[in-house]
Amino acid sequence: MVSYLCQLAGISRSGYYAWLKGETNRQLKEESDEKDAELLIEIFHENDGKVGALQIKMILENNYDIILNHKKIRRLMKKFRLMTKIRRANPYKHMMKATQKHRTCDNLLNREFDKRGLVSFSLQTSHISTMAEHKKLIYRV
Repeated sequence: MVSYLCQLAGISRSGYYAWLKGETNRQLKEESDEKDAELLIEIFHENDGKVGALQIKMILENNYDIILNHKKIRRLMKKFRLMTKIRRANPYKHMMKATQKHRTCDNLLNREFDKRGLVSFSLQTSHISTMAEHKKLIYRV
C-alpha cells in the first residue's frame, strides 16, 4: 500500500520514511523558530519597523548576547511578514544638484588668465628619420 501511494505521489519509499522519521526534528525547529521570532518581532516593533536583518543581528548580539545567523533572521522575517520601511530619497536634493551642475561663479578675485607663462623652444630629432627635422614644443614655466 505504501509503495503504491509513493509511486502515485512520485517519491521514493525511502524518502517517505525519511520524512516520517524527521517529524520530531521539524517540530523542534518550529518551536525554536517561534521563540526566536518573538524576540525578532519585539525588536522590530521597538524600532518602528525601520530595522533590517543585519541591524537586528547586531542588536541581538550587543543587547541580548544572542548569536543568530543573518540568513535565519531573513527567513523568519519573511515567514512572519516583517517588512522593513524603506526610506525614500529626497527628490529636492537631486533637483538642487541638477541646477548647480554647470553654474559658473563671478570672477571676484579679478584673476587674469593669459599665456604670459608659456615658453617655446625647438627640439632637434635628427635620429628619427620619420619625424620632422625640428619639432616645436610648448612648456609651462
